[in-house]
Amino acid sequence: MADQLDPEKACLVNCELFGKHSEYFESKIVPLWQDLYDSLAARSGVEPGWSVLDIGTGTGEIALRMSKLVGPEGHVLAVDLQKEMLSIAEGKKNRAGAGNLEFRRMALEELDLAGSAFDAVIGNYSLCCVMDYGAALAECFRVLKPGGRLIYNHGGPNDPLVSELAFKMFEKYQTKEPSKQLADLRESDAAQAEGFEKYRDPLVTLRLLRNLGYHQAEATIAQREIDYGSAEDYVDRMLAFDRRSEAEEVEESDLARFRFEAISALRSVSEGPGFQIADEVVYYTAIKPS
Repeated sequence: MADQLDPEKACLVNCELFGKHSEYFESKIVPLWQDLYDSLAARSGVEPGWSVLDIGTGTGEIALRMSKLVGPEGHVLAVDLQKEMLSIAEGKKNRAGAGNLEFRRMALEELDLAGSAFDAVIGNYSLCCVMDYGAALAECFRVLKPGGRLIYNHGGPNDPLVSELAFKMFEKYQTKEPSKQLADLRESDAAQAEGFEKYRDPLVTLRLLRNLGYHQAEATIAQREIDYGSAEDYVDRMLAFDRRSEAEEVEESDLARFRFEAISALRSVSEGPGFQIADEVVYYTAIKPS
């Protein structure tokens, strides 16, 4: 198609949503991910005095944890494309007095950094936001020092049942006549999914890591429980963040019908008191050979 989005524009269309909704992300999503940040930091193997690159830092939660681990003799550089996210991260850095931490705006597939510069590269759910998964991992390899360590995580092979149900139910309410902005977003989402979905299989990702030259590549699948409070809270979060752009072009009456239908259906699939959902996380580690 002549008007098909090129990969760079597709990435910007998709990623700009995180910038647009950065305040919501910080106030509503970050609190749900605290155990995820803590787990990744605990698995990182980062030591005092190290130089660490945090890819796709978002609002800086992993970067702040890394700054504590490396101590005053170490240094952490955290990169992201979204200036709104980085602005929030800078504020948190200043409040924490993290003088060994620096934020820069940068694409993961083309890191404007010298080679062999970092003892470790770390990322929390950041590689699932790129359009070229292999290029991003190749860049991580390039900037690692010989013997340097890569560790990152993202969603596992299977989505939570609740998410699959809710998103499927919402499809019938989505507009059939999207605006140009929403049409571009849908195309961007499709391009991103095409570039990423195959890497949800740990065997495929491990093969890629080894082909790129990484040694000791390992994958660990872990389960985590996310407590959204209630089915109502989960659905409202979905409409305010995950499907916000779609929801903005749905009639209020249809949104109300979807909300009632989804909440009624999801109450029966909660996996614990409150509204707890089991989710898969894959942690990848690898070493750049000396």
